Amino acid sequence: MLRFRYTMLFAFTVTLGLAMFLSCSSSSGGDDSDNGAWGANNDGSSSSNGDGTNPDWPFDSSDEALQSTPGLEDLNLQKVIKIEYKSGNAPVITNTFSEVSINPTGENVVVRINTSETEYNFVLSGIANNGSLKIYGDVRKGLYLNGVSITNNTGPAINIQGGKRALVHLLNGTQNFLADGPNYNIPSGEQAKGTFFSEGKLLFDGSGSLEVRAKYKHAIAVDNDFEIRNGRIIINGAANDGIHANDMIEVKGGVLKITSKGDAIQSENEYSAVMITGGKIAATTTDIKSHGIISEGPTIIKDKAIVQISVSGNGSKGILSRNYVDFLGGKLSIKTSGTRSIDNSVTPPDTSAATGIKLATDLSIKGGELTIKSLGDKAKGINTDRNIIISAGNVNIDADDDGMRVHGNLKIDGGIVYVKSRKKNAIDCDGTVTGRDKLTAVDKGGAGGF
Repeated sequence: MLRFRYTMLFAFTVTLGLAMFLSCSSSSGGDDSDNGAWGANNDGSSSSNGDGTNPDWPFDSSDEALQSTPGLEDLNLQKVIKIEYKSGNAPVITNTFSEVSINPTGENVVVRINTSETEYNFVLSGIANNGSLKIYGDVRKGLYLNGVSITNNTGPAINIQGGKRALVHLLNGTQNFLADGPNYNIPSGEQAKGTFFSEGKLLFDGSGSLEVRAKYKHAIAVDNDFEIRNGRIIINGAANDGIHANDMIEVKGGVLKITSKGDAIQSENEYSAVMITGGKIAATTTDIKSHGIISEGPTIIKDKAIVQISVSGNGSKGILSRNYVDFLGGKLSIKTSGTRSIDNSVTPPDTSAATGIKLATDLSIKGGELTIKSLGDKAKGINTDRNIIISAGNVNIDADDDGMRVHGNLKIDGGIVYVKSRKKNAIDCDGTVTGRDKLTAVDKGGAGGF
């Protein structure tokens, strides 16, 4: 086991890309003042938080333009069924297909598709004050949201009980809204895990917007894959997770803005990935051990993806992967503001530190811009059970505790890497460290040392 620690030689403002200095020392020491090192946002700008952070960071309003898509009349849809809610009155339903039965009860609409050989497209509009849409049928379906608002006080606003893919198209220029209530009344044998629930894959597209509110559990829950290619999804204050999928999560475009008590984005399958290749994610979580992105499988961020995460709960992670994390491009910004969570119900007590990125295997950084600020008491920047390999990109880490806690080896072949610990070690590595000439590490004094 090798341990070293870089000690700050003098107070300075770090400019990445210029000549770096390193000093190996076994002594403690270091200056506990900020002295402008990244505390001035690395660009000389001032901050009103007193801890070197802009109060709005990591969020901004840039890069939120959507790709334009055709209007309803230009889509030339086939097999169309129209449902127009009438704000408390009976919905107006247009259905010319004998194999599709539609039964409204008040504002609650139940659809049964009695064939498996075709695809039907549902155009939804109007307002349901206490209603829902439930679809049975093992066929592909399209849901074209054309300015629809559905609130269901006793269950999901939209509930798809078939296993085939559902395309959710947010029609150009429309604003759509879904909400549930705090208690569900669900038939025996059925699942309903959130405001928008589907047993089959959900694929979002279009250039409109969808706001989802969840008082019971998740906002969007799918027992298969979740994918977004375009469109704007806004999740406000989910009682549990923002987006919860049993399998793969793919973000290829569009804008996701999520505030949740639970995890913002979660994939449960160890054989499926969270793959973010485009679009923009802005995620906020607030409860203890509530994470920005959590996956049992790998998490991969690349290309033009923009991911902004802020987690405030004790023990919360910006990204938590039970597998590996690849950051191959794009822009990833993470802020944690919580401290350690301590569970005294077990012996010995279970403790979990707030951390920017926590993963079970290897972290690979091959491009893009990665910024982590973990400034709560004992919060870490990156904590990996195995190795970190950096070959390109720009890495900035500012942590209260260890900047990088590496249980394996740290290898830096390229890129620009700046790591700061305010109280402990910039780098705490159990294995070997290579590429020190590409690293600027700033300790503020503490135990162990890199």
